Amino acid sequence: MSASSWYRRYVWNYKGNREYTKSGYDYAKTRFVADDLEVDCSDRHYIITGCNSGIGFEIGREVARRGGVLHMVCRNFEAAKKARSDIITTTGNDKIHLHTVDLSRPRDVLAWARDFAASHDKLNVLINNAGCMVHERQLDADGIENNFAVNTLAVHILVVTLLPLLERSEDARVINVSSAGMLCVKLDPHDLMHENLEPFDGRLVYSQNKRQQVVMALWYAQRYDKVHFSSMHPGWADTVAVRTSIPQFYEMMKDSLRTAAEGADTAVWLAISKAALKHPSGLFFQDREPVSVHLPLAWTKSSIEDENLFMAKVQDLFQTISTPRTEAPAESQATATPVHEPPSPTEPKPEEAAAEEPKTAAAPKPEEPVEEPKTAAAPKPEEPVEEPKTAAAPKPEEPVEETKSSPAPKHEEPVEEPKTPAALNTEEPHNAPEPKLDEPVEEPHKQEEKDINSEEAKSPDVQTEPVRPAVTTLPAMVACEGPAVSTTTTNTVESTDEILSNLTDKCSLEDEPRAAVEDIPLVVAEETSSADEIEEVPAAAAEKKTPSAETEDVPGVLADKKPVDEAEKIAEVAGGQSALE
Repeated sequence: MSASSWYRRYVWNYKGNREYTKSGYDYAKTRFVADDLEVDCSDRHYIITGCNSGIGFEIGREVARRGGVLHMVCRNFEAAKKARSDIITTTGNDKIHLHTVDLSRPRDVLAWARDFAASHDKLNVLINNAGCMVHERQLDADGIENNFAVNTLAVHILVVTLLPLLERSEDARVINVSSAGMLCVKLDPHDLMHENLEPFDGRLVYSQNKRQQVVMALWYAQRYDKVHFSSMHPGWADTVAVRTSIPQFYEMMKDSLRTAAEGADTAVWLAISKAALKHPSGLFFQDREPVSVHLPLAWTKSSIEDENLFMAKVQDLFQTISTPRTEAPAESQATATPVHEPPSPTEPKPEEAAAEEPKTAAAPKPEEPVEEPKTAAAPKPEEPVEEPKTAAAPKPEEPVEETKSSPAPKHEEPVEEPKTPAALNTEEPHNAPEPKLDEPVEEPHKQEEKDINSEEAKSPDVQTEPVRPAVTTLPAMVACEGPAVSTTTTNTVESTDEILSNLTDKCSLEDEPRAAVEDIPLVVAEETSSADEIEEVPAAAAEKKTPSAETEDVPGVLADKKPVDEAEKIAEVAGGQSALE
């Protein structure tokens, strides 16, 4: 809440000296209509707060003089009792009821209002006159500031609680006795308890509360059309509250102040006259006339959103005090202990229950047994997945090294042996169907094939797997010079290096006559009649061109053959030639 500006104070002082003083009242009463107050108030019920002195006492006496039923709501019982006696003595009206209520205690105000609404069937006028100006910030048990509780919250409690009773009554009215001091401030809906007001200023807080009363009167009027709402400014009157709350102001202005009866005149007019109902509900009155609630160029107007926010917060406070308050700590502990006791026999401690669950495997909670199998089953699938990866990694590497020096294990031989130099030349038969070439060639040399198979059977390391037949019955010319047709190798005791060395010693290109080697493709090209022989034989013969391939392409199966003489080689070449023809 911001402090009032110098401009607002200046305009307010100027306006107050002209209108709020006794001279201002004297000038205004020249416009009053005397007949407006000639009203019979008998059988009409009036509630007036703060009715034991000052303006409230004067309002009550004028109502009682006209025969009204008066309900005095006061905090001090002794002062209220004396005021009641004075009213009865001066008016002769004994229909005066005394109610002792401390408006600074919202819960007590609510309890009294509910009891009054339940015990009475009629209420015509509610006058919220009581007010206070406390210069120290004081909070009650609910955290409600003292000034706000009396000046604002008590008004809302009485209006809301007694509203059903007012709506059932004829010509119902609600009057809030405000102050012109509200013209110096703007509504602050955010800091109702004045927590941010440093230093705390009781006069500024009082002005804010009076602004709130004006906003509340208009807010009620817009929502409850069966009741006539209004707020008013009594002027600068000489009352006990002014003398005690703002003594400096009183000393400065005591010769110009109005009397309490003059200050109460507009409130009495709004409460009993029919002329007041000619004005719309929710207005702010001064000397029996509606006036503006803002000074010119004062920037004190608030938005509808701020007004609604303010009323929403006041309503929240009303709901708070409507809820019973639990003050006794012993009771709260007693209620708390039974909450912890029942689980103790079944579940001694949450930690012990969690520790026992894996042992018994029957947890009382449905969630725990669901989580346990997830954690237990997680490592099991990981172990078998990781083991084959680590175990399988070295296996493909080991046979690569063993093939160079020693024979590989039996189950790995068909995978790794093609990488040896003797088997590199056998990659082509995988793509080309060369077994067809093997079948016709094997027929004239079945005897040699049997010899080789017998030698393989003798060796303990040879596997008898159903592999493609190796071309081992070709003539010496093909065995020495042509590429190996078979893609399979027999596992012998000798290493690949020894086989190659023996072959290079046994076979060489110089031992064979060049004419015999060169005549083979020509004979095949001229004599072969089938298409299969034309396509397959040149492919085998074409590989004989390079002398370097003669030593490399000799298959490992021929490593077991005994050396032969050059004459036998030439005879075999001639025999192979005749066979091809």
